[in-house]
Parts: sequence; C-alpha cells; structure tokens
Amino acid sequence: MKLRPPKSLSKSFTVAVLCLLVPALARAQGATAPQVLKVEPPSWWAGHTINPVRLLVRGRNLHGARVASTRAEAEASGTLVNSAGTYLFVNVRINPSAQPGDYPLTLETAAGRATIPFRINAPLDREKNFQGVTTDDVIYLIMPDRFADGDTKNNAPADSPPEANDRKNPRAWHGGDLRGVINRLPYMKELGVTAIWLTPFHDNWNGVNRCAEPWCPSTYYHGYHTIDYYGVEDRFGDMQTLRELVERAHAAGIKVIQDQVANHIGSRHPWYTDAPLDNWFHGTPEKHTRTNFRGDLLLSPHAHPSARAFALDGWFADDMPDMNQEEPEVARYEIQNSLWWVGMTGIDGIRQDTIQWMPRFFMRDLSVALRREYPRAWMVGEVFDTDAVHTSFFMGGRTGWDGIDTELSAVFDFPAWDISRKVFTGKLPVSQLRFILRSDALYPDPSRLVTMSNNHDTRRFMSLEGASLEGAMLHMAYLATIRGTPQLYSGEEIAMEGGDDPDNRRDFPGGFPGDRRSAFEKAGRTPTEQRMFEWTRDLLRLRREHSAIRRGALVDLFFDDDSYTFARRDADETVVIAINRAAAPKEISFPANYVDAR
Repeated sequence: MKLRPPKSLSKSFTVAVLCLLVPALARAQGATAPQVLKVEPPSWWAGHTINPVRLLVRGRNLHGARVASTRAEAEASGTLVNSAGTYLFVNVRINPSAQPGDYPLTLETAAGRATIPFRINAPLDREKNFQGVTTDDVIYLIMPDRFADGDTKNNAPADSPPEANDRKNPRAWHGGDLRGVINRLPYMKELGVTAIWLTPFHDNWNGVNRCAEPWCPSTYYHGYHTIDYYGVEDRFGDMQTLRELVERAHAAGIKVIQDQVANHIGSRHPWYTDAPLDNWFHGTPEKHTRTNFRGDLLLSPHAHPSARAFALDGWFADDMPDMNQEEPEVARYEIQNSLWWVGMTGIDGIRQDTIQWMPRFFMRDLSVALRREYPRAWMVGEVFDTDAVHTSFFMGGRTGWDGIDTELSAVFDFPAWDISRKVFTGKLPVSQLRFILRSDALYPDPSRLVTMSNNHDTRRFMSLEGASLEGAMLHMAYLATIRGTPQLYSGEEIAMEGGDDPDNRRDFPGGFPGDRRSAFEKAGRTPTEQRMFEWTRDLLRLRREHSAIRRGALVDLFFDDDSYTFARRDADETVVIAINRAAAPKEISFPANYVDAR
C-alpha cells in the first residue's frame, strides 16, 4: 500500500524544498554573497516626526535582496534595489517606545546573508540645543581650514599627497580644524558674537586636482565638494570633536550654524560613477548641461519651462553633479540627512547653499520638516543676487507665482551689502543706504534678513578700490545697527585684506603653528587691527545692550549725499544712529516728533 500526501501538502512540500534548494543552488553555482558597505543614515530616533526612516544601503550583489528586522522595535519594509544591485532602499519604522541601542537588520539574497547595522540614538536635550537664530544674535562666519589649527595630527591623512597640505598654496589645505575653533571660543566671546557659521564640514576628497588651468593644483579645502553626506571631514576632526564644539559653544552662549549643500556633490563621491538611481542627478557625468545662472528665469511666470529647467538642472561645473530633488528618493534622502545632522550635533541653524538653483518645493518641504521636528531651528538660504526682487522671491512667508512658499526663515541681504560697500568706498552717495531699504517692502518681514559685512565668496572690504579704515568702520556701524541679523566674516573685525577667491580666504594671523604674531590677542595686533577690533567689539556691545537696535522698528530721520540718520525704537527705548561719511562734522536737523512716530 502506497501512502501519498494530500495534494495541498504535496505542493507545500515542493515549495519548501525549492526554497531550501535555491540558496544552495546559487552557492553551488558560484553566486557571490551580498556585501553591505555603507548605511545612510546609520542611526535615527524613536518618536521622530519622520517615521519610517528611509535607509540607503550601498553594497555589492544586492539583486533580489530581502530585508528583515531582527528586533520588533525596528520594522523593515518597502525594499527597493537599483538595477546595478549596488544600492538598496528600505523603510525602518521605529516603535516610539524603543530604547536607544543597536537594531541591526538582516539582508538576504539567494547567495547569502549580510547585516545592515542600524542604531536608535538617545535624543539630545532640547532646551540646550536646536535654539534657532534671531535678531538678538550676531553671526561670525568661519572657514575652518583657514581659521585655526588646534590639532596638527589631522593635517596630513594617509591618503593625502604632500602637496595637498601647503600653506603657501592658497588652494591647498592649510590645517585649520574644529579643535582650533574650540580653542578660540573665548576670543569670539570677547568680540561679542553669539553664533558661528562654519563652512561645510562634510567629508571632502583628500587628493589634489592637477590640470593646466590657473587654479591647479587645487584641493577642496572649502568643503563644497561633498564625498560623504554622513562623514565629518577627517582633516577637521570627528563627530566627537564636533559635538564637543557645539557643547562648549553653547556653554559660552554661542550658537552653531552648519553649512549644508543639498544642491550638488563632488565628483569624487561614489555616486559619481555609481548612482543609486538612474535619475539621481540631472543628467550624467557624460551627458549634462551647465547652468546658465539665469536667475531671472526663476522669477518670471512667463519664462518657458525648458528655459527655467536649463537654469535649475544645469551643473555648476563638470565636477559638481546636480542633485535631482524632483526624484522623491533624492528629496527624502536629503531632508533626512539635514535633520540627522541637527539631531546628532545639537546645532541651532542651517545655512543652505545656493538655494535658488534647487526646486522651491524642495526648500519648502525641507523647511517644514525641519521645524516640525525642531520648532526653534532656523535656516537661511543663499541667494547670491543684488536685486531685492530676486532675493525676496525666496524668503519664507509669501507665496510666489508658482503657489509655493519656501517657508525659509531668512535669506542673506545681498542687495544692501552691495550698496553699502559702494557707499563706504565712495562710489555712491550715502543716501543710497536709505534708498535700498525701500526694498524692504518686498519682504514679508525684512527684520528676518541676514545683513552681511562680507563672506568667503566676496572680496574683503579693505581690498576694494577706495577702501579705508574709516570706511570699514562706518560699514561695520551700518551693519550692526540696521534691521536684520548681522553676519561678520572672520577677519573683518581686524580689517583683514583679501582680493578675489582664493585671496579672500587668507589664514587668520596667529591661528597656525609658526605664525609670527597672533591677532587673537591684543599684543599681537597692529594699531590698525586693534582700532578696528575695539570698534567692532564696542558696536556689538551697544547692540547687545539696546533692544531697540536688535528688534525695534527703523525710522528714517535725515539723509543726504554724505550722511544718513535713522532711529531704532521699540516699546522701551529709542536709539538714534547718525552716519557721516564727510571728513568734517555735520549738523543735521529733523522734526522731534519723527523720533516718536508710530
């Protein structure tokens, strides 16, 4: 008598045998087991407003991969593998009650298994961190490589050729780092700044560009050619040092702003030759357009969509692939990355690079996601244009012709910066200071603008034609007393010189071993440097002591070709500021009731 299983059991038995045989056959036929090389983000938080978090896993032999959770508190789903089998996307939904710790995932293909490391972080103290930036603050811009070298051991990574580290080459690495910034916090406290903006500390390539062009040999010391969105530049330090910087800055009453670059990456990033998706970039390394920098096409509702796309989708340069935020996976990756840095470090704000060359809906979604998780957090966008019609189009608080409000906290006031440097070098009458402020009517709230002395992309004031120390002092006075949040570029407080890039990125005197003198200390400053330092310090103290200068309304009182007088007033006080460019004292008059006008 033959015993046969029921048909249903027979089918189940056959399927089970096949399931067991497929991996065995794959291994027998020489299929290669999967490898996990990198996980982004490597960690997240329970109770976060982004849940599930979407992981991007880089590896090898990922075709047909399935991802499973090893712990119920972190549930995996929604796996997507790219056509090359080198990247995998997977959702991880975190139970709000999950405790900090390791929650690895298991990745399995027909050829074997691999582990995806993943961690749930303990959240940082929300009272001490994520503070945001307001008009009560004064921002101090630092390019870490050129500010101070606090740890010489990180100056020459093993994969860096000797010529990459050369203080005589203005386009090489000079050795400044996060430890150097930490060491100089007392100097910044003495000066009176309350926030520091660091140019990007994402990891950049350690090699040297060699070419026949005038800018070679060159390096990416400035930080704008990212090769790892989740790595700290190894020449600057590590995550532990970065956290220490934020903690010690906060203890000193100084906030920290991160420079983020969502628009593009560097050509040494692994994505350049192996993109996670075919449409990860606008175009490919072999076939792409270069942006025409026609910002006017973005403002006009009448511009042809293809012309507008040419401006938005073109690459800055052939070695700067343009990220495609229209692809949801790209947008989600970048939003998560932005919030990860905030949550990991406790930074208080973000400076977002080149925002006008990214879709406005992306800036809105990033702004909304940032404030949903960190309500006090602040983000300023770079719109490098001296036309207020242009800059105001990107300020949050108003809807553009496209129906989009970017929700941005602030933009830089390039229009007022441009006019003020021309006024104080004698190129324009002083009355233009008042006239440019008429553009405030274009902004939802002009007090949210960030007013600038200069930045790392512009010629320093003292190297402009017609510049003088007296002009620099008046320029600083104007910056410190008009509406908005002032931003200084390190070195402006000692009247540093510097022409076009890279001359405008000279090392801060005394920040590096072997420097003959230190401008961080009074004894090391020249008389001119000391005069400018004291002037700037006293102006910032005046601003700190008077709420009307920081938060009050601005009222015009008098202006002509050589002078501009205005009042800053709030409910508690009125402060009158008189700026006179003329060589001789000047007597001015205005109706007394102007000061008290409401």
